[in-house]
Amino acid sequence: MINAKLNAIKPISTLAIYLALVVWVSLCLIALWAVVNLNLRDAERSFTEHGEDYVDKLNRSMVSSETVLKGFSALFAAIGNTNPEKVSVYVKSVIETNDQIFALEIIQKVGKKQLQDFIVSKRLGGNPSFTVKSFSFGDNRGWVPPQDKLFYYPVIYMESLSSGSQEILGLDVSSAPFLESAVTQAITLRRPVASHPFRLIQGNVAYVVFCPIKSEENMVVDMIIDTSKLQRPSDNLMRDGFSATVYHRDFSAQDPKGHLFSVSGSTRSAIETAIFPLFRHQKSLATMGEPFSILMTRQAGWTDLSLKLIGLIALLSFVSSAILYIYLRSVQRGRLEHINHQNLLWKLANQDGLTGIPNRMLMIDRLEQAIAVSDRSGQYGAVIFLDIDNFKALNDTKGHDAGDLLLIEVAKRIKHCIRDVDTVARLGGDEFIVILSELGSEFAESNAVATQVADKIRTEVEQPCRLQLFDYQVAVSIGITLFNGSEKTINQLLKSADDAMYLQKAMHHH
Repeated sequence: MINAKLNAIKPISTLAIYLALVVWVSLCLIALWAVVNLNLRDAERSFTEHGEDYVDKLNRSMVSSETVLKGFSALFAAIGNTNPEKVSVYVKSVIETNDQIFALEIIQKVGKKQLQDFIVSKRLGGNPSFTVKSFSFGDNRGWVPPQDKLFYYPVIYMESLSSGSQEILGLDVSSAPFLESAVTQAITLRRPVASHPFRLIQGNVAYVVFCPIKSEENMVVDMIIDTSKLQRPSDNLMRDGFSATVYHRDFSAQDPKGHLFSVSGSTRSAIETAIFPLFRHQKSLATMGEPFSILMTRQAGWTDLSLKLIGLIALLSFVSSAILYIYLRSVQRGRLEHINHQNLLWKLANQDGLTGIPNRMLMIDRLEQAIAVSDRSGQYGAVIFLDIDNFKALNDTKGHDAGDLLLIEVAKRIKHCIRDVDTVARLGGDEFIVILSELGSEFAESNAVATQVADKIRTEVEQPCRLQLFDYQVAVSIGITLFNGSEKTINQLLKSADDAMYLQKAMHHH
């Protein structure tokens, strides 16, 4: 019962302290991550909003060019053959006001059999050097003779602000497979078709939009768009880690052959690339037939974070964790001091100050427990009363220090003779009590065991003892009484054992 009261007070273990710190630090990290995540969401939202704004501007620019092309087609269909000068004035004005339009052209489909007559008619019509020619857009760029084929698609009219553009007249656009595919689709499908991107003879990256002329089955108008003049992303987008690629849908975004253009800001560090997300925004452009798409990406990085706020949270997390650790350590020390104080009080109240064995109070508690065990098991227990003979004479002749040394030695020898479940206590002065439990269910058997233990104690205790500078022969008187359950009270048991001890002491004196 006494031990139960002490065990109710538990110290805080070091493991519990570290677990509490882990939980707190985890909560701090969650708060820190929440701030980082909020910053990244804001950065992604800003990227998407500015990206959409840029896509709108690019769409307006490209669609406005296509509107010009449709107007050119309609005007030529209406008055091209009757009033070519008026068409030329219109074309020049729109090219001057639209930087991205490199040139506006008219292309005529000519069969192989009509080719020579076609060339002659053009020469007689005011262009004496006109001829049909081809251009190699591959690695060996340059003019080459036209191939022998069923149909040719020469440029019969061109207006451009570029110098030397007149040499393009007579160019067979079908000499490039990707241009042939686009122009034949435009004639066959009777709708605008955009070509793959390519490098002009002048070196610029461009693409061509072919548009059929309603009144002319074998003629198309086309518009060459210089991609270097297309709308570029604003400074709000062109930040660290940003890239934008406009490409033809017949190619992947990673294939440079399909790029109209690709721009990027400064690159992020390897660490930023490893730990931060990559934002992506991909969309089809609102051109005729939607042949082009845009892919914008932005690698998030340190600049997207509120470093001051994150630093403040990190500092508060560190300081609060340190305070929590110091507080828990303080509580732990306080608990340990309290437990040590309680243990000290318990020892003072329940242990003999000289020998360290239980005193009278603890002995009574142990005897109550032994009686309760006997009640449950039905086995006998025993109380052995031991008294040191002539102890007063030792104190009187050799001093109390010698007497104390003898008491300590006797307590040690008795403990050596009994089991861990048994108890030895100092009743006071030179008197000791030994409590034996579970000796057996038969009286005779239990009495024999108790007597055997008492004889063992006597033999051990009465061995010569070295006290300070002299040897002392110890003699003891022992009394035994047995109990079975609570048939006798504690006082009755102690008195019975005491009487038996005094009976033996009286026998020694006679």
